[in-house]
Amino acid sequence: MAVKRKNKNIFVFGIFAVDISFYIDKKVKPGETIIAKGSNIGPGGKASNQAISARKLGGNTTLITRLGNDNFNSYANTVWSKEKLSISAKIDRTLPTGMAGIFIDDKTGENSVIVHPGASAQLSISDFNSQKSKMQKGDIFLTQFEQSSDTTFSVLKEARKLGMITIFNPAPFGKINKKVYQSCEIITPNETEAEQITNISLKGKRDVEKAINKIRDLGVEKVIITLGKKGAAFFDGQRISFCPGNNFGKVIDTTGAGDCFNGALASALSFGKDLRQSVEFSCAAAGLSVLKKGTAQSSPTRVELNKVIKAT
Repeated sequence: MAVKRKNKNIFVFGIFAVDISFYIDKKVKPGETIIAKGSNIGPGGKASNQAISARKLGGNTTLITRLGNDNFNSYANTVWSKEKLSISAKIDRTLPTGMAGIFIDDKTGENSVIVHPGASAQLSISDFNSQKSKMQKGDIFLTQFEQSSDTTFSVLKEARKLGMITIFNPAPFGKINKKVYQSCEIITPNETEAEQITNISLKGKRDVEKAINKIRDLGVEKVIITLGKKGAAFFDGQRISFCPGNNFGKVIDTTGAGDCFNGALASALSFGKDLRQSVEFSCAAAGLSVLKKGTAQSSPTRVELNKVIKAT
């Protein structure tokens, strides 16, 4: 007989990558070499970032991923051990651990990212099945689109069959099998991804509402569109609402803010918060994350988040 838990477990499926970030004050032209204002090396990959965010905020979190047989393997495990994150990571003997190159505007904090998933590109349903016995009805399952579309569909479908709350963060955006929409309870595109899914230009509130309704028509139960500094819009199964963004200080680096939002969302849902409460919680977490450099490193702890929530 399964033991009933106070908080639900979170399972995050996807890639780990080592982030190499450069802070620049101009866009690089073809054939041009420029001097960066600064640089940073840290843990990345959407799944790893989201899992660390969920864990730092108090969620009982397991990351399902793959690593290469290299030095970055050891680095990843050191980072995860520090955060006390549960890990299921198959080692690939032929492919390297994933890497990402990130270019950050030193003035605005906006970023551009190039990712090579490496060993994580080989993630499959077998990686999901290795943790299946630990998954229970009502647990949270979160995945993105950095692994293959076939694998994404397979794991969402299986998680849904188990009665888990399935969250699909369609990033980076790619061609999505329509069946995927029917297997995710919650979808969390940003503005750009929502425009790509719906072919609607999000210039205002009414456009956002139209996009949410169009995504609902694809078969998704609940929709959240993250709107950067403007917060988020969401459909909770009954109505469309808007959650304003948070201005906690000077924006330093927006890299990983979306991942922080998704990790926070999974964490809040695991505590039993409803969708509105979870979106508000996630907007606050993302708003704090942009005040620091880095991706996973910038995600706030539960103590840090509670302080700003009480202050507002």
